Amino acid sequence: MDEIRSDLRGVLIPISETRLLLPNAVIAEVITFVSPDPVATKAPWLLGKVNWRSYKLPLVSMAAYAGFTSRESLLNCKIAILKGLSGNPKVPYVAVLTQGFPKLTVIGPETLQIDTVAERRPGIAMSVRMTVDESDAHIPDLDAVEAAIAEELS
Repeated sequence: MDEIRSDLRGVLIPISETRLLLPNAVIAEVITFVSPDPVATKAPWLLGKVNWRSYKLPLVSMAAYAGFTSRESLLNCKIAILKGLSGNPKVPYVAVLTQGFPKLTVIGPETLQIDTVAERRPGIAMSVRMTVDESDAHIPDLDAVEAAIAEELS
């Protein structure tokens, strides 16, 4: 009998000096950067709102939210549209600033290790070490990010 594989298709999204790791199913689309419309907020990580299809989506700098950097470069960046997971009708999708194109990857028990010594950061559920290329990645806490967006925009 064939062995049952538990591999998932994932996406590595470059942000600042690191990467986010997400399931492929969360990514709705990747679009060219467009300047966001400003929003009334004091959160430096909430860059504004961008038009996508019939939505005005909050544009988030996950690098700033998680404290990897205070400000990301907008040179050659893209926007990844993520499906909202919380079920909050005010945040059905979230736009995330990326530093280049996301990369498809296969996630399995042998391809990543939990980083137990990584610094805890806002909006990051877990940090991992990718064994394929010995690099770090961070799994975002999308529920926390969506809640923070809803709070900022209310």
